[in-house]
Amino acid sequence: MKYFIPYWEDWVHKDFDPIKDTYGKGGFKNSLFAHELFKPPPYDGILVSLGMFKEKIRLSFEGGRPKVRGFSNIKDYLRLPKDFPLLGDCGAFTYVNEKEPKITVSQAVELYQKLGFDYGISVDHICSETITVRESEKEKFSFKEERKLKGGKVKITLSEKELEFRRELSLFNAHRFLKEAEGFTPVGAAQGYTIETYIKSVKDLIKMGYKFIAIGGLVPRKTEFIRELLRELYREVKLTKVKVHLLGVLRKELLKEMKRFKVYSFDSASFYRKAWLKAKENYFGIDLKWYSSIRIPDSKNPRLRKKVKEQKELEKASLLEERIMKNLREYDKGNLKEIDGLLEEIMKYDKLFYREEFKEEKYYGYYKELLQTKIWKECPCPVCRSLGIDVVIFRGANRNKRRGFHNTFVF
Repeated sequence: MKYFIPYWEDWVHKDFDPIKDTYGKGGFKNSLFAHELFKPPPYDGILVSLGMFKEKIRLSFEGGRPKVRGFSNIKDYLRLPKDFPLLGDCGAFTYVNEKEPKITVSQAVELYQKLGFDYGISVDHICSETITVRESEKEKFSFKEERKLKGGKVKITLSEKELEFRRELSLFNAHRFLKEAEGFTPVGAAQGYTIETYIKSVKDLIKMGYKFIAIGGLVPRKTEFIRELLRELYREVKLTKVKVHLLGVLRKELLKEMKRFKVYSFDSASFYRKAWLKAKENYFGIDLKWYSSIRIPDSKNPRLRKKVKEQKELEKASLLEERIMKNLREYDKGNLKEIDGLLEEIMKYDKLFYREEFKEEKYYGYYKELLQTKIWKECPCPVCRSLGIDVVIFRGANRNKRRGFHNTFVF
């Protein structure tokens, strides 16, 4: 079973110095990808959404050819070997609230082909039960319920008729896509809103001639729904003759069944993004347990400085921050044995900058557990070996993203 990681401009500065908290200029020219830091890479392939070119990076065009940051081939931009699998999808989440996809079949085919993707997923439309639209646009849709939101928007629950329209539109596009695809392996997108409609979509795509199918719209679905879908797929479809990819699905409790039911591949960035998005599950230990990283925000951060009114308090905060960072590293080296005083200072600093509802006792326990285990010292990955205790310090993108790289490696 293959693991693809979704790419969303996820790189770090290669010359980052954790002691001085500095890195050089140059932006992307000073970048380092996880697949350059880890040998071999901690994933079997990369998924790039065409939606990224709308949300994150603007494509440039020279002589009618698209370019990513000046590169005409996306593998050159990502500094990937030619044989490293690259899967593209059309970014359906970026237009889920629209009546129809905002990208045409021909546009998707052209981008996949000219940018050098190995695989390209057909243009689909997610069968999302609820969407958010402007009040003035709701009549475009067939819906059962509505709930008014702020700013002239409304959340509507789509009718079965509307959901079926999206499913059939995805199949119609897949049919055209298969005919136009050239220079890459076409992947049919299967959408649905019940187990039965998903199965029907997969069977229809196989009849069209697809050998590789990506099942979308599963992220908000309950684990039991996905489990039942896999059982039915395995029962009704010969998965030995077609590859199945699960879009955005990574649930530990499903992994064994995904393998058992012959899922070929899946993608998710959840282990990576937990490094900074979760309240306490930020560092995935080599013992396969989650730990909370220690929040030491930069006292020079303008957003955080606004929370401290007096200059004297800012000066105290800066000195406290410096002392905490020094003592954490001393503890890492074994020069500091007693951590209760250190933890009290961390709590004092954390409370100064963070949430009014900050649960001091809870985080004291999380931090103490992490420090006592020194679990980062047991990890053989290049991030933990080079950063030491800094890998478990929640502070800035260079540490947080590297911790995400580590999490992906352990997964």
